[in-house]
Amino acid sequence: MERTPAFLPTAATPTESAEASCLLSVQGVTISFPTVTALHQVTFEVAKGEIVVILGPNGAGKTTLLRAIARALPPQQGVILLDGKAISAMPVRQLMRQLSVVPQNPEVTFALTVWDIVAMGRIPHASPLAPLSPRDHDAIRKAMEATDIWELRDRLFTELSGGEQRRVLLAKALAQEPKLLLLDEPTANLDLRYQLEVVELLKRLNRDLGLTALVVLHDLNLATMLGQRFLLLHQGRLVAMGSAEEVLTQRHIQQTYGVPVLTLRHPLTGKPLIVLTERTIASVNGTRVHVVCGGGTGGEVLTLLVAAGCQVTAGALNRGDSDYEAAQLLGVPVAEEDPFMPLSDRAVDATKRLIAQADVVVLTDVPFGWGNLANLQAILDAADGLVVVFNPETIAERDFVNGQATALLREIYATKRVATVRSLAELQRLLCRR
Repeated sequence: MERTPAFLPTAATPTESAEASCLLSVQGVTISFPTVTALHQVTFEVAKGEIVVILGPNGAGKTTLLRAIARALPPQQGVILLDGKAISAMPVRQLMRQLSVVPQNPEVTFALTVWDIVAMGRIPHASPLAPLSPRDHDAIRKAMEATDIWELRDRLFTELSGGEQRRVLLAKALAQEPKLLLLDEPTANLDLRYQLEVVELLKRLNRDLGLTALVVLHDLNLATMLGQRFLLLHQGRLVAMGSAEEVLTQRHIQQTYGVPVLTLRHPLTGKPLIVLTERTIASVNGTRVHVVCGGGTGGEVLTLLVAAGCQVTAGALNRGDSDYEAAQLLGVPVAEEDPFMPLSDRAVDATKRLIAQADVVVLTDVPFGWGNLANLQAILDAADGLVVVFNPETIAERDFVNGQATALLREIYATKRVATVRSLAELQRLLCRR
């Protein structure tokens, strides 16, 4: 009997009533082939003027979903509505006027000009064998100008670069004047410059023309640049749908793609930034770890713990401290204090609450002065689990408060369950043995 992975949600129920802004409604769609079910009860909606990005590993059902929406694959169960009408009941030419597809690999081998390719987008609107009308010519020119290829109109398609060819195919799709655009890997096999150009072009078309698009992408970081909402598929099932912060979580990505990642925050945009890590980082999922650090002693520790799947907190830290910035990038909650200020009672109380909730407290080899000495006292007052101390033998060199830091550390050793480590590898092995 087939078993559903625990992290997958139960099947969503079909939408009972579409909102006025809903352009595409996919309700309970299932598609099966002789040896596999490619889509399982997939349900979601796309609003007018929205860019939705479909994500998932190879074989997740992304292209199958696009083909179903384009009516190239009939679902065995469920219904697909475009602007409130079932696509299965639409005449082909009517559907082509409302929906356009940009394939991943252009299949153009004949010596056609750019103008000829884009003009094909008018086929659903033109009468058979009739010449192009003034309205057709106007639509073609507008599509080419919108995609910045008007100057290429007399060039042969086969002579263009990969990025230019993608823009031509997008112009052809726009010339259809569709309500919905489907794009399958529009950045595949392009270098970084052309990938960025495609993303910026789609965003501009969305902003200026109200373009509605459903886009399949493999690159998660490109996806966060483009998408407004995201669908994550796994083995034909919808794992998550929502904002980048809701969908592109470390847990979702690791369990869906089966690889270790860090989900950071982009320092300029604040959006999720996905970083692939080595498989050598062992998983200690769920362990609650609070890190007392500062002055650059905690960045690597925080990164390791987040990559290993721990529930990490940190502090107290002054805003602007390098470890505070590292915690912000990693999405680690911090008990914080104003820049360059000694720890206040408020910050210390917040630190004690985080320490009390932790299974493990990690104390890095941070120097101690009058401003942060209260962090040691917070460990002594609130720690109830294991306290892991980096390089305790160097405490005298880091004690700038007349021996008080050394005395507090001795008291921690005397009253708490303490383990000593001298490297990240030792910390990892210690947590894995718990």
